[in-house]
Amino acid sequence: MDHSRRHCLLGGLATALLPRAAGAQEPAYPSRPLRFLVGFAPGGPADGVTRLFASRLQAQLGQTVIVENVPGAGSTLAIARLSKMAADGYAIGFAHTASLSIGPSLYKNVGYDPLKDLTPVAKVCDYVNVLAVRADSPWRSLADLLAAARAQPGALSYGSAGIGSTNHLSGELLAAKAGVKLTHVPYRGTALAINDLMGGALQFVFDAPNSAGPLAAAGKLRLLATTGRSRHKLYPDLPAIAETVPDYEFRGWMGVVAPPGLPPAVHQRLTRELESAAAAPDTVERLAALGLDVAFGRPQELTRVIGGELALWGPLIKSLNLTAQ
Repeated sequence: MDHSRRHCLLGGLATALLPRAAGAQEPAYPSRPLRFLVGFAPGGPADGVTRLFASRLQAQLGQTVIVENVPGAGSTLAIARLSKMAADGYAIGFAHTASLSIGPSLYKNVGYDPLKDLTPVAKVCDYVNVLAVRADSPWRSLADLLAAARAQPGALSYGSAGIGSTNHLSGELLAAKAGVKLTHVPYRGTALAINDLMGGALQFVFDAPNSAGPLAAAGKLRLLATTGRSRHKLYPDLPAIAETVPDYEFRGWMGVVAPPGLPPAVHQRLTRELESAAAAPDTVERLAALGLDVAFGRPQELTRVIGGELALWGPLIKSLNLTAQ
């Protein structure tokens, strides 16, 4: 009887200790490496931003953050994969305008709902495009370019990184808002389009400031306008397209998302750590070198931005019958 009683007491004690042991492990997050998915190949701006924030998170969290490049389908492949991963805080992903605001309307089977199948963690930066022509182009302003487009509908062509890319839709939005017909030529990357622009095969391109800016400074391109609502601080003398075409605005964003159902405590921790990473002076400098502006936004802000952009790009993509496989 004594032996039995002692056995029961020990069993009860062990059971009572179990929840405490489990509970004691919870504050240890993160206790193992994190995976940070990015939907582009190594070397581009998106990969650069991902690796910058991965290094910041690694230092702040005290855990390795492994960047995984999953290129394909305009970066939607990585987001689709992320949306099916465990919601435990050990898998996060790079997200931006193309993957969450454009891709769901462009790809028939994108594999996720941007507002339902992901947890928004933070918006970290914004960016604009610039409209560039050859340095010896006859057009010295956007008004000149649009006058030529009206005089010869469809004669002016512009290149992009591909159907549905932000520099493609910057052009489609311009055509729609200005009421002109432009010819789009998709390439496998903006660099190829820039080469053809400088070779005379194209009339203009939309490109990121960090790649078009140095070419303009070297006298190879001429910048006519930026795509933001107002002038960009890097180019105070360069007009915004909206100064010539009212209601025109393209401002892209980059941020971080996670699988759906992320535990609130982990969610808050990741948002807080990303806010700290974005506020670091060297982060601001590194992003500026990529032509990006730090513009931190909490999860609710990211959700609002995505919803607003889906309402903008969805109808435009549908009206143009754009699809990507």
